[in-house]
Amino acid sequence: MSNHHSKITKILDAWLDFFYLENLCRAQINAADDSNQIFDKGISIIGDNLSLHESTFKELKQQYQQVVKKGKTNDFKIAVTFPSIWRVIDNSRRFYPLFAIDISAIFTGNYRAKGWDLNSCSFQPIIPNLMEFYELDEEEAENLVTLEGLKVFLETTFKKPFQTLQDFVDLIEIPPKPYTTKRNPYLFQCSLGNWNYNLKKDLQKILDTPHSWAQPGHPAYEYLFGKPNELTHETLYGGAFPTHPPTDSQAAVLKHAQKNPLTAAFGPPGNAKTTITLHLIAQQVVKRALHLAQTGEDISNLTLVTSTNNRAVTNVEERLSPITGTERFYLSGGSKELINQQLLPKLQAALDWLQQQSFDASKLAEISAQLLAVENQIQTLQNQDQFYVKQQAADNELLKRLNVDIQVLVEEIANQERGVSTDSSHLLRSNADSHQLNLQLIKTDYSQYPFDAYLEIEPHLNNAIRALYCTKNRLNKGRNNNWWTRFQRWLVKFWRQLTKTTDRHILKRLYQQIEIPISATLATPFPFQMPLTRESLIAAKSTLAAQLEAANQWREHLGNMSNALRRLEEMKTRKLQLSEKLASIPTQENCTPSNTEHHHLQVQLFELSWQYLQLIALKRNSEVINSIKTYIAFLNGEWDAFRTIARDWRNIYRNLSLIFPVFTSTLHSIRNLFPYPDSGCIDRVIVDEAGMIPLHQAFPVLVRSLQALFVGDPMQLEPVMNLTQQTLEQYCNQAFNARGLTAEYYDLYSPTATSTATAYHRAAGANGQPGDMGQGIILKEHYRCVEPIISYCDRVCNYGMVVKTPDKPSLLGSNLIAYHVPGEYESHTNPAEVLAVERIVAQLLEAGYCINSPDNDKTIGIISPYRRQANALKSHLQSVWQDFSPGSIGTVHTFQGGEKSAIILSTRQCRSSDSLWFINRRPNLLNVAVSRAKELFILVGNLERLEQAGGYSKMLVEHISQHGELLDIAHPRHAA
Repeated sequence: MSNHHSKITKILDAWLDFFYLENLCRAQINAADDSNQIFDKGISIIGDNLSLHESTFKELKQQYQQVVKKGKTNDFKIAVTFPSIWRVIDNSRRFYPLFAIDISAIFTGNYRAKGWDLNSCSFQPIIPNLMEFYELDEEEAENLVTLEGLKVFLETTFKKPFQTLQDFVDLIEIPPKPYTTKRNPYLFQCSLGNWNYNLKKDLQKILDTPHSWAQPGHPAYEYLFGKPNELTHETLYGGAFPTHPPTDSQAAVLKHAQKNPLTAAFGPPGNAKTTITLHLIAQQVVKRALHLAQTGEDISNLTLVTSTNNRAVTNVEERLSPITGTERFYLSGGSKELINQQLLPKLQAALDWLQQQSFDASKLAEISAQLLAVENQIQTLQNQDQFYVKQQAADNELLKRLNVDIQVLVEEIANQERGVSTDSSHLLRSNADSHQLNLQLIKTDYSQYPFDAYLEIEPHLNNAIRALYCTKNRLNKGRNNNWWTRFQRWLVKFWRQLTKTTDRHILKRLYQQIEIPISATLATPFPFQMPLTRESLIAAKSTLAAQLEAANQWREHLGNMSNALRRLEEMKTRKLQLSEKLASIPTQENCTPSNTEHHHLQVQLFELSWQYLQLIALKRNSEVINSIKTYIAFLNGEWDAFRTIARDWRNIYRNLSLIFPVFTSTLHSIRNLFPYPDSGCIDRVIVDEAGMIPLHQAFPVLVRSLQALFVGDPMQLEPVMNLTQQTLEQYCNQAFNARGLTAEYYDLYSPTATSTATAYHRAAGANGQPGDMGQGIILKEHYRCVEPIISYCDRVCNYGMVVKTPDKPSLLGSNLIAYHVPGEYESHTNPAEVLAVERIVAQLLEAGYCINSPDNDKTIGIISPYRRQANALKSHLQSVWQDFSPGSIGTVHTFQGGEKSAIILSTRQCRSSDSLWFINRRPNLLNVAVSRAKELFILVGNLERLEQAGGYSKMLVEHISQHGELLDIAHPRHAA
């Protein structure tokens, strides 16, 4: 465990280094922030040197010395950039640096009148601003040259030679209005960043305090070093939100979340994953109500729904509001604005409700009784369901064994049938005709063999042979041929004639003895030929013995066959019965029938639990009121309230969650709601869109939590990193390699390893190798797109989807269309594609689609992988249709989580030199682009170039060719 503590420290330190890198690359800096962030007086560039007014240097030197005394030198970071570019927004200047040169080290020394050479300082490009002002595209931005120094970076990026940095300032092109630009430098504090301030403070606090959470079973520990436990299907859950019942895969997630500290759900596009969040919230309410009603002991059920994506959080809020039917139940906020506008008013309304309502003990007893009765009913039904599921599993196992046994027996019969004659094969076929056995029969058929006759003949043959041999022996005793011998022989012959023991007499008697059985053999294929000589008698005996032995073996073989066939028929009958029994049970994977059949009872259980907890809040009126007042005071920044929460956070949050069991907030604002990262102040956290979240941002909330559910899709858009490849390499060396953390740790834990180490990857226990997604539970059911559209995504991402969307033609007939536009390239845009999209939009409007709709029905969305092309589309289309919603045109990244009835994708690339690397490096971008379309997806671009590039763009063109239509923009498609 101590080894893990050392690794934790190094990992957290590496994450804190990334915060500095993020702040250094800030795209916007507000000069009106409370702290001094911008210094633009007394600063100039002379040659390659930065010159500062002495008073400015002393002011910043004093700030540096203050943080040194506190032992927090990392909290002092100063950068310089030039020229000054800003806009006035809300009466304050907002600056947009093009790059940031770190000059923090100069304040460790003394003032220099001659200035400091900036070529010796480290720097970082500010990619969003370079793309905005100087038309870099996404691929160019990622491949900026930074390792060869500041001058090489500036010359290769701006494509202008210059002798000194002062020359660069004089030569650089100035962005047009509405931006204001001055050709002089300014300093800014890059240690300050409002968006990551809380996360940074949390990580520093976690790093500086004992790691009590760092043990197996805690979600934060499992997040770093564990893997999700396997699902136990016998786990039952109680409570459901009044929405659709959980699907099979959703139920699997809910069951796993009941018993495990960390659960990961792999949520492909359009799988209604919000349903999981709602049902899990309901089960949190039920868990607390039942525990209190059954044991008298109260527990907190505070549930936090969070993400970096505001849309993911508000989507849950929109689903909660109409169903709970009250201002209570959830608190949304985190930012100062939301706290003031929404959270504080709801808390005050809750105080008013508590002060106005009176507690009704009889009502509490009534609801408690109803609650326990419904729970008992559900438990009984679930036990029955569980028994049936176990029985079903046993029947399935028995069916598998029967199939194996039947196959073995069929092979055994086939082998045995090689010993059965043709005439008897009808017996087998009548019993086993369903198996269509290929019978190979032996030559002799003993089905008509006269057993009884030959059994009667056999002893008489034996007696006759013994009599013949006895006479022969007496005749052959003397070999001499003298008169005495001859006389003896004569006497024997005379005696034999007299006693009728000659060969003729013996054979005659034999015939008389066996005449009747002989006649019984004559009408069969085995007639007995009466022997007429001693030799033929011996031959008849040998033949008879052989026949009897063969016939007995044949009869025994036939008996074995009959037994085998009887057993086979019994097995077939049992198999049929089991198959019919299993076929009568609804197919449900990994879950019990209670998911759907008992859903109304689960909803009732949730609603009763919510009523019960509100009555408990009224019963504890004064205690809950005091907790809410303390929390309000904390939100208003009163220090006494901070100290009270530090001492008594368990009771405060437990009381608060009686009325507000759900909080919603972005990850960056959680500290504003739960100031201290103490283990257990949040009972359960649900992190949505985890595939888009850098892994370090989710860690502080895990330290605060007891259980966690991560829902995300690492096959959709990964976190945006506005950093060059060379910057990423530098960060890897400085933050990981320099601390003794290997490349393996970088792939597992770096915020910049977006293809292997998102929050989802860590929660799912991925191994850090490209393509490994860990052990998340895949949500397979898809509800958004029609099958022809989503099958492309399923193909490139291997989701294994079960498409539940009904087939539906678009208003143009086909669900997939690709328009070939040869295109032209101009200033990082493709004007020919812009005009083509205009024609297509006009066609869609004529067919019945719209560019604005209150209920978002039949709406059109326009997207491009490239920001410049998206901006060109937005500018042109809004000039043609003034009411075209700005939110309906944008990059693929802006559409993550959204959907439209019809989506048009403009790919822009058209030249033979275009690599399409940005589109084809992973399936994520096209996966998101295609899956935004519910019923119609239209690809616009140079189809020949898209195919030649190979990869996912080629697969998309081929998919549309197979399942849709390939058209030329010169011949537009008419509405169906």
